[in-house]
Amino acid sequence: MKTKKLKLLTTLLLLLPLCVVLLGAGCDDDDGEYTEIELYKFSDFGCENDNQWSLNTGYYNDNYIITSQEEFEEIVNLKCTVDIDFSNYTLLIGSKTFGSGASLYDEKVEENNSEIVYTVTFREDDSQATSLVNYHVVIENSSGKDIRIEEAFKESE
Repeated sequence: MKTKKLKLLTTLLLLLPLCVVLLGAGCDDDDGEYTEIELYKFSDFGCENDNQWSLNTGYYNDNYIITSQEEFEEIVNLKCTVDIDFSNYTLLIGSKTFGSGASLYDEKVEENNSEIVYTVTFREDDSQATSLVNYHVVIENSSGKDIRIEEAFKESE
């Protein structure tokens, strides 16, 4: 009797990893890999120069996800005319102040099954003056996905 129980227990222990792999394969709670999506700038919506804007007083050093014309007018000071249809697009915008020189190095927008991530990368420059770096992208609306804005810093090489 002990031998049968020992064989059964040994068999179960040997099959347990296989069962975990097989059961795990059907339970994919992963949100999928991130893929880059197209991003637009103010120049794609009628403003010839993408640098003709700033955030209004009180909105510096933060980032915003703007989904309406009213939010846009409250937060953004634009020196040109843009025509963004907020029923189809979302504006991701922000600014960051640095104690010494910095500039915008890279930006990308990626999505997976559940979220969109806008990553802004800054880079130190030779200037010792305080720097205010503005950034923005316009993306097509994606139904029901969370949106995050992440800031990163690339060290000088």
